[in-house]
Amino acid sequence: MELNIVVVDDETPICEWLLYCIRRASKEHQVVCASNGDEALGLILTEKPDLVFTDIRMPGIDGLELMRRVREILPFTVFAILSNYAEFTYAKQALSIGAREYFLKSELRAANIETLLSQVAEEKERKRRNKTEDTFRSGCIDLYNYYRTQNEPDFADRFWERQGMAEDLPYTVLCFPAGKSQDDWTKIARLAESWQSQMGEGSYAAVACERGFDYLILQTGDGLERWEQKAAEQLRYRGGIGLSQRMEKRGAFPSALKQAGCAQAATFFSEEGSPDAVYYSSLESRPALEREYFQNQKKEVLDRIAARRFGQAQEAVAQCFAAIASPAAGDVIWAADYCRRMVLSVEERYFEQSESSPQAMEAQNTLWECARRCDALLEAMKSRYTGRCSPPVCAALEYVHGHYAEQISMAEVAQYVFWSPEYFSRQFKEEVGENFNAYLTIYRLDRAQELLRQTDLRISEVADRVGYASPGYFSRMYKRYKGVTPEKEREREK
Repeated sequence: MELNIVVVDDETPICEWLLYCIRRASKEHQVVCASNGDEALGLILTEKPDLVFTDIRMPGIDGLELMRRVREILPFTVFAILSNYAEFTYAKQALSIGAREYFLKSELRAANIETLLSQVAEEKERKRRNKTEDTFRSGCIDLYNYYRTQNEPDFADRFWERQGMAEDLPYTVLCFPAGKSQDDWTKIARLAESWQSQMGEGSYAAVACERGFDYLILQTGDGLERWEQKAAEQLRYRGGIGLSQRMEKRGAFPSALKQAGCAQAATFFSEEGSPDAVYYSSLESRPALEREYFQNQKKEVLDRIAARRFGQAQEAVAQCFAAIASPAAGDVIWAADYCRRMVLSVEERYFEQSESSPQAMEAQNTLWECARRCDALLEAMKSRYTGRCSPPVCAALEYVHGHYAEQISMAEVAQYVFWSPEYFSRQFKEEVGENFNAYLTIYRLDRAQELLRQTDLRISEVADRVGYASPGYFSRMYKRYKGVTPEKEREREK
């Protein structure tokens, strides 16, 4: 069966290799290419492809963000992620938001591509065979064509009129994780049919399916709230339930679908151990998140990890997750993605210091799992770091990391840990591997390097922030230890 495919990568050899593999599999497949995420987004929304191959790291919109945005509008599009990076953390993040496959470019084989193409084509053909117009044989409504043609004039009205939904009668939509088999769909469809007969004449109940989620539509002129509660209670075993606001116009169904999906996504923030039924209306009254604050907090966490202030990083992560726990409707998807990316960033720092394989790590599906994962990683980093040194030397290092911007001396730090300067000097070098002054200098210059790369501060301001009163002396020390001047460091980063 013919597939419509988009390839997104700025590496020409990778694009050419994928084109060769796709055309070798079948000359009927239609393929277009994009070199970055911004270009790809517009192309995908126009072409409405069955399958997208995308690089995970690109300028502008990266592969994960591209997938998230597209799936909000075209949830049936299949994504395969391409990456030069072997860390499983990237794969975990991609798979957690719906990628079908994750390919390392260095291990990309024609057989892998052909297998995926065959699977997607078989799924498309199976859906075509199992459908009678808009419904599967199980009784579950298929929304595939609905999403692709929803912008056509009066399409929604005509679609739901065929299904039997009345106009100007209140209805609501519930969203919950999809079943794993055809039997699951059949069970829910029969349950909806039973409810429709109980709700009375003129009422409507049906199940629609979308990749990864099922939707229950309930419509009745009397007692809709009671049926919402009953349905949410009986479907709780599936996981978190999201409920839309009540609608009346059939043409408002796309909005109801998005509201239910948004409310279901908000169960990511539900209290631990008990996925709630979340009503979209409860999200609207919440204040919008200050996204810039959270981006700055994430940078602060990573700066503290780089500075080996792991305890302070733990506190910052905990504060950040506590502040993001009640997002407004417009922030739900962004906030859940932010939490997962926080885990991803902390994991990167952890595996930079570790020889253990990341392959056994599990994806995080709730805010609390993200919080526990970050805390465990930071605790492990803290234990690994402090375990090498005696408590007094650990205390000395913590003191340096917290006061390096001040004019501190070895004698001052020795006094802080209640050791004589002579004894402290010997023990510090023996346990840390270099003398105190060299460690302090390198630590200051490492922090200066971060500021030069990540900010537009003047050189004199950078020098002051890392404990150098003289910009000239700072520049000489930077050139001596880093091999380039501060100005060259900034130019090189740009």
